[in-house]
Amino acid sequence: MMNKKGKRRNTRRRRQRRKALGMMLLGICLCIGIGVAAVKLVTMAFAEKAVIAIQAEPVTIRQEQEIPELKVSILLNGDEKTVLNRKSGYTVGDLVKEIKRGEHYRIENKADNMTEGTYSLNVTLTDETKKKLEGEWKDKVEIQTKNGTLLVKNKYGDWEGKKFRKADGNYAANEFVALSDARYYFDADGNMVTGKMKQGNKEYVFGDDGVLQSEKFIGLDPTKPMIALTFDDGPGKDTDRLLETLKKYHAKATFFMLGNNAKNYGDVIKKMKELNCELGNHSTSHPQLTKLSPEGIKKEIQTTSDYIKNAAGTGPTVMRPPYGAINDSVKQNVGLPMILWSVDTLDWKTKSTPKTVESILSAKDGDIVLLHDIHKTSVDAAIEAIPKLIEKGFQLVTVSEMAEAKGQKLELGVKYFSF
Repeated sequence: MMNKKGKRRNTRRRRQRRKALGMMLLGICLCIGIGVAAVKLVTMAFAEKAVIAIQAEPVTIRQEQEIPELKVSILLNGDEKTVLNRKSGYTVGDLVKEIKRGEHYRIENKADNMTEGTYSLNVTLTDETKKKLEGEWKDKVEIQTKNGTLLVKNKYGDWEGKKFRKADGNYAANEFVALSDARYYFDADGNMVTGKMKQGNKEYVFGDDGVLQSEKFIGLDPTKPMIALTFDDGPGKDTDRLLETLKKYHAKATFFMLGNNAKNYGDVIKKMKELNCELGNHSTSHPQLTKLSPEGIKKEIQTTSDYIKNAAGTGPTVMRPPYGAINDSVKQNVGLPMILWSVDTLDWKTKSTPKTVESILSAKDGDIVLLHDIHKTSVDAAIEAIPKLIEKGFQLVTVSEMAEAKGQKLELGVKYFSF
């Protein structure tokens, strides 16, 4: 049995162990408390720092379009009530409002709206804002910037496989399209043409990629059908549109001009000559020549011839008497072959584009078609009919070209209806 002295020693040991255990538990609790407090402080520190993201919004334009006002999107992650300046009460929310007004940043843009490509829109902060972010705002707010892009697309449209959708939403068809330094042609179905193609009096060669490689003049083929489109009473305000269509399809026409209009459209007459169209005389004021004296007839013709020559450098080669009125005096005094017509579209009467198109498309090989380029409806009809005539296999030529191809020599004072 343990004596009294041994019992007292064991009691003291138990007390010491309990005390040590208590101290250890207290230490552990203190450590946990300090750790939790530290984590809480760190978490609070990070939570208080707001993040503002500024990103340039993407922009897409077509060549030659004006670059619009550049904008940014702004996103706040954090408390907008965070105070950035205690004295003034300035907060993160106030900073965001200023950014929305276009303050604190700028967008650097070096895009060329004339050249296709993708350009960077660089967002940069002002020096003053950077300084504040590195100083008094350092632990309270962060501003992140993200760049955007500005895409300049071809002004004519976009590729869709072998087809090309123009800027107006329609597919290119029966026409050339110039893209950068390359030219392409799209057929009636809108498909890109490759290999050889004949159109009018030209032959074209395209590569496998559709790029035009060469073109050459092959002249008229007398074995193939041809038509002479003729236009009276102009030039007018729509004549230039008609010339652009003739140019586009490498077609030609003959223009019987009134002197009273010709004197005001010198540039248009010059363009007719450049496109190898035929220049014709239709008198000065559109009188019935059969009612004029020989001197009156000559004056009507000569005045207009002078206007045409002054504009184009050469005078007219054919004439058309107003109303088709001819007598012996007219034959003797006009001094030019007289060209009438075999297809009268009556465009001046109907003023209907669909009816005029129908009449034009009724023409046969060797026909001379009568139209008037002073009427918008007539020009619209011609613009619509020209590619359709070409698709039907017709060569669109001048009156003199058709006469030569058909083996006829045009003589002064003689009238011709067709060839």
